[in-house]
Amino acid sequence: MKPIIKQYAESDLFSEESILRTIILFGRNVSTYKFALADVLLNKDLTTALSYTDVRDDFVLSLYNHYQNNPHQYQGGENTITKAFDAYEQDADWNNLIKVAEKNIYNNVFDAFHNVGGASIKDELVLFEHDKNSKQIVITDALLKLKENEALVSQLVLENQTRWNIVEEAWKNKLTPNMLVFNAEDNSISSINSENERINLRSAVDALLPYQHGKCFYCGRQLNKASDTQSADFPDVDHLLPFSAFDKFSPFQQISPNGFWNLVIACKECNRGASGKFDAPPDQMYYTKLINRNRLFTEEHRHSLRNTILLSLNVKSAIQVEKRMHQFQPYLNIFNGWKPKLIFEA
Repeated sequence: MKPIIKQYAESDLFSEESILRTIILFGRNVSTYKFALADVLLNKDLTTALSYTDVRDDFVLSLYNHYQNNPHQYQGGENTITKAFDAYEQDADWNNLIKVAEKNIYNNVFDAFHNVGGASIKDELVLFEHDKNSKQIVITDALLKLKENEALVSQLVLENQTRWNIVEEAWKNKLTPNMLVFNAEDNSISSINSENERINLRSAVDALLPYQHGKCFYCGRQLNKASDTQSADFPDVDHLLPFSAFDKFSPFQQISPNGFWNLVIACKECNRGASGKFDAPPDQMYYTKLINRNRLFTEEHRHSLRNTILLSLNVKSAIQVEKRMHQFQPYLNIFNGWKPKLIFEA
């Protein structure tokens, strides 16, 4: 596992949710199988083990539902599964679809699930073990513990679906480096394709929150999307470097403050509370944290979130992301940057 990805997982103490988020964000298996299996594990009532047939129907149905909304589900385009989906739309023969799927879905999906950055997650941290002889997956205590937290499971379901939609959109546009645009009015992301048509993808909160382990970027408070908008733990989208910097500091003038490179998720208290950040520049420590977060984006596979960071900063690599962002650092040197009064323990 690459050091920066390992650091991401370790920053939340290798918790159950950090392992799943690491897989969803950086798992080497970029096919929709990864997202479909995560969807099943999060939504299904679990016992100590699931047989292949226990997983099968929900897994195929999850794939098919996405295929209906966006047929661009695989990097290579049409394959055996997509042809079976097309046939199912014509004859509605579920048993025939399952027969085709069973020949394909068990090949690598279970073994590849825990592969991140070319290495497998340690045995003691995996969410299930694959028992090929018994044709089942054995659920670990880590996954069972995660499933006890209903609010967390609901959030992870949304994060997984968001990631899936973003990858779909990239494949739909043949992995072209689309620019993603943030719409502050409804906290949404839009993609501009070759015809300059904007396509709403998903909430910006769901796209960015996994990188912060579901916590406020500044104080570490656990965030809750289901909270009232005036609650302290309600997640806001915040521009880490304020708009005022882009008017006063010349290196910023060719860069958009709305680019994803400058967006984080903050709790209501930090963003707009009585002692909130508002339009203040942040402490240097948070800018360093932002640089590391943006480096994480560049470790993703070739989909729109990675590309939008590179494009919005007008660079081509992770090293160039760091160099470009360090060019902006002198702006922060002239301030005693803002910090929250209350910091929550990890």
